[in-house]
Amino acid sequence: MHPTRDTRQLNWFLAWAVVFCDIGTSIYYVPGILYGHVKNATPFFVLLTTGGFVLLALKYIEISWRNPEGGGVVTITTKAFGPMWGCLGGMLIIVDYFLTTAISAVSGFQYVGSVFPFLDNHVVLLSCTGVGILAALNIIGIRESATASLVMACAAFVIDIIVIGAALVSLDASQWRTILTHLGTGKELSSYELLVGFAAAWLAFSGLESISQLSPAMRLPLRRTTRWAMAAVIVTMIVTSPVLTALAIGLLPDQIKATESERFISELGLVVGGFGVKLAVVMTASTLLLFASNTAIIGAYHVFLALARQGFLPKVLELRNRAFNTPHIAVLITTSIPVILILLTRGQMIILGDMYAFGLLGAFVFSSFSLDAIRWRLGRRDVGFWIGVLTTLMVVVAWGINLVEKQVATYFGGTVTIIGMLVAIGVRRAWFIEALTRIPFIERLQARAYRASENLVEDELKGLITLAEAVEVKPLYSSSTLLALRDNSPHLIQEGITRAKGKGESAVYCIYVEEWPGLFAGTTPHAPNEQGVETLKAALHAVQGKQIEMIPIWTVSHNAAEAIAHAAKRLDVDAVLIGASRRSAFYHMLRGHVLKGLMKRLPRDCHLVICN
Repeated sequence: MHPTRDTRQLNWFLAWAVVFCDIGTSIYYVPGILYGHVKNATPFFVLLTTGGFVLLALKYIEISWRNPEGGGVVTITTKAFGPMWGCLGGMLIIVDYFLTTAISAVSGFQYVGSVFPFLDNHVVLLSCTGVGILAALNIIGIRESATASLVMACAAFVIDIIVIGAALVSLDASQWRTILTHLGTGKELSSYELLVGFAAAWLAFSGLESISQLSPAMRLPLRRTTRWAMAAVIVTMIVTSPVLTALAIGLLPDQIKATESERFISELGLVVGGFGVKLAVVMTASTLLLFASNTAIIGAYHVFLALARQGFLPKVLELRNRAFNTPHIAVLITTSIPVILILLTRGQMIILGDMYAFGLLGAFVFSSFSLDAIRWRLGRRDVGFWIGVLTTLMVVVAWGINLVEKQVATYFGGTVTIIGMLVAIGVRRAWFIEALTRIPFIERLQARAYRASENLVEDELKGLITLAEAVEVKPLYSSSTLLALRDNSPHLIQEGITRAKGKGESAVYCIYVEEWPGLFAGTTPHAPNEQGVETLKAALHAVQGKQIEMIPIWTVSHNAAEAIAHAAKRLDVDAVLIGASRRSAFYHMLRGHVLKGLMKRLPRDCHLVICN
């Protein structure tokens, strides 16, 4: 069964916003991290790496449209070299996501501390608490909104431009000379020092890979949408990252650069625009950084789910919470490791930044090289192909330098990757099955996971159809009534039967929407969850012997109200019956209010009937 749903909600502008909310956060912490390594040469290296970023970004356009199912490095590497290599690429990006979660949370609270200094001594505790809250929100199933991303991305970009404008207006001749001098400091460095700085500066463009995760949500034609989205990412990053870095290093006093390296941009805002500009930077930076931390959590657990579906990780990770339909086990693992990292490093940004580079550059290498291999098989030997090979060589060199220079990152990333691959190979070859089945709790979880992933071949499920199939059979089973069920609702079903008989109809449409919150949904299930099966089975049994044909429809959507309204329009019904909501205001805030959504989206000639 293949669910029909409108997942392609992102135009190029919204796709840019989602990506910028990730990649745009690096400007808030990268200048300070790099300054700890290369001092006043920081602007030079960020500018140098910008050229490599542009070339790699152009390759990610093709990676995105070649993989409409999403999956990023896992998908492109699997297609190029096979599942095991795709699994290795997935382990690298998971390391990247772990560090993104940790570093974004820490940086976000450090920016808050620039306005409220008494919080500085509690950044580690606040960061761990913040990640814990994000874990709870993801278990409940917070719906990532492209509109919210757009608002935050635009706000952050506008504040960045204001800081840049205020700085440029206030620059005098000596300050211009200082900035230009910093941009030319690379001439004084040895070749190896240049390579080390170049490798470290790639951190300024972390988050680039997120566009390849968005492919399932971007509008068609995918090639055009990704081109425009990435063009916007490239332009906004060129305008902000190297410029803000140069201004921060050139204008901030040495004492500030030595003591406030975690929040260069807010201090720059204070210097060039006063406290008001600083406050604006802190508000946008802290919000965007915590949003990026949440995005990394989402990306990580989706990689876990993808690897579990491919048989590389235990099926237990695919288990979904019965109340919220979210992969709570995967979420808990995804958030526990960043908390451990924050505690072990005591929130020190330089250490976290060094560790970050391992997974980031590793994922870049695998994605870039995989695309080269696919192009080669397709017979491409043009200029674009060889520029792509050059891009791969650049990221390979950068990764190699980091492996040698940043040993803590290599030890951490290598350990996580090796453990992950051992688990993947062990699960793939059933090394652990016998041992696991001896543990009663694990045995029960594993059995439930396999039941949840069974195919729709059982007799009891043969009556379930998709919305497209319901539209096809409409001439045979016409009805003006659509029941929207969330759980077993005998009273609601009886109301639908009564209405249908009163209108002289012999059928009732019944829809169950399986909510999968998130823009990184990727591959959606082809079978309903346990609650969906039980709900629709109960509806089928309720109409037996009542001379009414129940048409059970199952679909998947990120937005239940949108899916129900779409079904009402396609089926041309004049009434949608839905039960009164028992969900709390907090739940509605996170997942959306279905009743309010239906009132906005239903066709004008379609009535909404709420049954208690």
